[in-house]
Amino acid sequence: MPTSSTSRIVKNTLLLYFRMFLTMGVTLYTSRVILDVLGVEDYGIYNVVGGVVSMLSFLTGAMSNAAQRFFAYEIGKNNNEKVNNIFCLCIIAHFIIAVFVVSVMEIAGVWFVQNKMTIPDGRIDAAYWVLQSTIFATFFSVMQVPYNALIIAKERMGIYAYVSIIECILRLIIVYVLVIGTFDKLKLYALLQLSVTLIVISIYKIYCKRQFEETKFHLLWDKKILKEITYFAGWNMLGEIAWTFTGQGVNIILNLFFGPAVNAAKAISEQVHGAVSKFVSNFQTAINPQIVKTYAANQWDETKKLVFCGTRFSYYLLLLLSLPLITETDFILHLWLVDVPEYAEPLCRMALIVSLIAITTNYLAQVAKAYGKIRNYQIVVSAILFLNFPLSYMFLKLGYSPISTMYVAAFVQFVLIIVRLFLTRKMITISFHDFLQKIMKPVIIVSAVAIIIPIIITYCMPIGWLRFTFNILISTVCICFASYGLGMQAEERTYIKKIPGKILEKFRK
Repeated sequence: MPTSSTSRIVKNTLLLYFRMFLTMGVTLYTSRVILDVLGVEDYGIYNVVGGVVSMLSFLTGAMSNAAQRFFAYEIGKNNNEKVNNIFCLCIIAHFIIAVFVVSVMEIAGVWFVQNKMTIPDGRIDAAYWVLQSTIFATFFSVMQVPYNALIIAKERMGIYAYVSIIECILRLIIVYVLVIGTFDKLKLYALLQLSVTLIVISIYKIYCKRQFEETKFHLLWDKKILKEITYFAGWNMLGEIAWTFTGQGVNIILNLFFGPAVNAAKAISEQVHGAVSKFVSNFQTAINPQIVKTYAANQWDETKKLVFCGTRFSYYLLLLLSLPLITETDFILHLWLVDVPEYAEPLCRMALIVSLIAITTNYLAQVAKAYGKIRNYQIVVSAILFLNFPLSYMFLKLGYSPISTMYVAAFVQFVLIIVRLFLTRKMITISFHDFLQKIMKPVIIVSAVAIIIPIIITYCMPIGWLRFTFNILISTVCICFASYGLGMQAEERTYIKKIPGKILEKFRK
């Protein structure tokens, strides 16, 4: 891996980790207070009603991925004029999408909340407030997508760290106002969340306008560029739709069968999963533009190295954080929350396990995006991913518990490992043997070695602070040693050895 690329990835990863640590700490605190202030039912209502609006987020997600891919691809070719043209076309496209989303949700969203969702008596008015606030925030969030996509493609991750400080302060203010406020708590929370969203969006937009000449907007209609973006986004939309039904679709099914209390438990599991996944997503966000750029420059061997190395390190990072949480889920939830919703513990545990399975092929999805011709890939992967929705409904209809939806998700991710590899193996000539030897074999060995002692501790010691402390320390030591000794290539171990010296050298300067 070239030194400049490695340094850029390390720098951007560190900046994103600073952002993540800050936001995670504030999120954990505010979630505890908000759940306590709103109560389980109102907290569940907020998450499931907001989820109705995000059902159309597949439009935004598809265009966001397309924008990031084309920005990074043209930046890799040093074509700034085309970057600007793509930006202008994306602004026009996102305005059309934003208007469409608002129109659909004002009609279909209101009808669905009123006629289909399980909302306790007396809370339908508050649910409407949540719906309207979320719709309004979604409009501006959609319009912001091209700006954030350009920030990521330009690898300017520092702005995320700075804005996170402001966002964390604002979210702490939300908690304070929510506690002292006399207005309906759910309505107030919806309005305050909307305010924070608008402030953060404005800051990112101002930054882009001042830093990037490519954000100078002018009316443009380039059929060739638009066709390329639309083709990519159109097929990518299948995957976004599938993810939407996997997440929010299953959440709505849970509401239909069990009510908002289970939605609150699902929301807690998603927060735990989200907090842990941010560690890895920060690393992936730093590497993804490099994958596209090296692919655009026809440096395919370098692309493969990024995929293999990135996958292993991402898995080890996720395992490092997930293992203590999996073994100590019950203790952590009762320590964190005043009132732990039913099913929160097994849902949290299974969400982390599903993430560990899924992360082994995340970079293969990025390779497909770099390749550009994603029709066949998206059709097959999306069809399999969408199975989460009907299979979850089937199991719940048969009388199984909410946990069955997570078993379905785990099964689907296992199938996707084989399917993604089969579909991408020719894009950068990755063979099944290479994938097994350089990704699956090391992660399985590291996992098997690392979990033995933590499992013994969990079954032999009573729940409490002592066991929790032991599990964190032992898990960290086991995973670090197993990853270094059994899960890394020789050149990766050599690079790891040099990191302390480089850090000390910078401090001496």
